[in-house]
Amino acid sequence: MSLVDDDRPVRKPFPTDKNWAENYCFTGSDPKSGIGFWLHSGRWLQDLDIWREVVILRLPDGTVAAHRAYGNALASNDGPGGPNFAIRVIEDKRRFSLKFYGAIRRVPALAMAGGLLRDGPVQRLDLDLEFESDREVWDMPSAGHKSDFAGTGHIEQMGSVRGSISLGPDRYRYDGLCQRDHSRGPRDSSRLGRHHWIQALFDNGIGFTIYHGVLRGQSTPAFAQAAVWEGNSLYPATVELPFMISNAIDATRPYPIALAYKNGKLDIKVTEITSTAFLSFSAPNEEYVGVFQVPSGNTPVILLEQSALYELADGTPGFGPMERSVPGEIFHEDPATVFRPSDSRAA
Repeated sequence: MSLVDDDRPVRKPFPTDKNWAENYCFTGSDPKSGIGFWLHSGRWLQDLDIWREVVILRLPDGTVAAHRAYGNALASNDGPGGPNFAIRVIEDKRRFSLKFYGAIRRVPALAMAGGLLRDGPVQRLDLDLEFESDREVWDMPSAGHKSDFAGTGHIEQMGSVRGSISLGPDRYRYDGLCQRDHSRGPRDSSRLGRHHWIQALFDNGIGFTIYHGVLRGQSTPAFAQAAVWEGNSLYPATVELPFMISNAIDATRPYPIALAYKNGKLDIKVTEITSTAFLSFSAPNEEYVGVFQVPSGNTPVILLEQSALYELADGTPGFGPMERSVPGEIFHEDPATVFRPSDSRAA
């Protein structure tokens, strides 16, 4: 069954495929509040009963609120849940709730660039958001089959998110764009050289998403998929992405994108990167807040979570989130520590 029709967490028994994982991600941007977010919940390879939650808020004052933890206290049949963050399917293919209640570390954005986020003073976070969309769901399984990076089942949907964010003394109303993502299947980050995951919505109602990646040791894309939404209708698209980031110095460099689809061509310019959070990952499938330093001392892989402003050729403005990886050495975690499967866990 396609993920489009089976959008809730897998129940036991879990698949026994090597490096099998399941991930939910909601990435958003709201120019009015100045907030961008990346809210992720994925099964932990060492025990698939446990969810790894990563919560990233890019804030208008240039700080980032970041959290990473493991657990399953909030898990249910209707959505993943760790110790503090829960995702719930309210209405299939249409409405999801996103809630976090707990403590979170808040630091200047650049404090994440030089290493993993250190422990320190935290602030209370009460996040209560709801995703809603009537847009068609985008099914893109071929990216995973070609790369073993994106999962063999992978869906996305563009929508809106509204709600409240209470962080320490600050209160925000969020009303912006959000892209939701759900994937399943083997994931091995060691094969990835660099990638782009980009979304934007324009004032004329046109939106797009791009999933584009190059494997290590290769120069041509292993997957270069895109879709355009006109209102709620979805159209497959081909993508031309002439600029691929090579180092973190280029993290805020504007660049052009071109998309062709049934109804024409979109010439797009990224005009400004408005916020950035620095993350990283290791192989086969782990994520970190801040930049994981590899033991060799070489430049590590960096994961950029950003908000951006866009413009069409006719001047129509747009906005949205983007994710990009900066190439570098990836750390391989010891496979001996991975306990699989988790079906026999004692009661």
